[in-house]
Amino acid sequence: MALRSNARGRGTTTPAFVIVLGLVAGCAPAEPTEERGIQPIVGWANGGDIQSVTVGTCHGDPVATVEEDDRTATITVTSTKRSPGDSCLDALQVPPDRPLEDRAVIDGATGEVPPGIEG
Repeated sequence: MALRSNARGRGTTTPAFVIVLGLVAGCAPAEPTEERGIQPIVGWANGGDIQSVTVGTCHGDPVATVEEDDRTATITVTSTKRSPGDSCLDALQVPPDRPLEDRAVIDGATGEVPPGIEG
C-alpha cells in the first residue's frame, strides 16, 4: 500500500485494492471449456494382456471400449476435454477380451493405428 504525505504531515493511504482489482479483472482467465465425446488416442503401448493408452484430456474421466475381431482391436475412448489442453494427459489401462497377439490396435476416433508411447 502506498503512503503519501499531505501538507499537515499526516499520511493518507492510496486505495491500492482498486488498482489490484482492476489488474485481476483484466487478467481473468477465459471460461473453462469442456466437451465430452470420443477423443483421439495420443499414445499407445502394448503391455501384453493390458493395453496402455493416453488421451489429450485433463482429468476428463475417460472410459474405454474395445471392439475386437480376428484382425483388429479397436479402442475407443470417451472423455471430457478440458482446459488446459495438452499440459495434462489421462492414461488408461485397457484389457482386451483376449490376447492381442498379432492383431492391430486401431484408434476408434481416427480409424488409424495410434502413435506409440516412447520410452
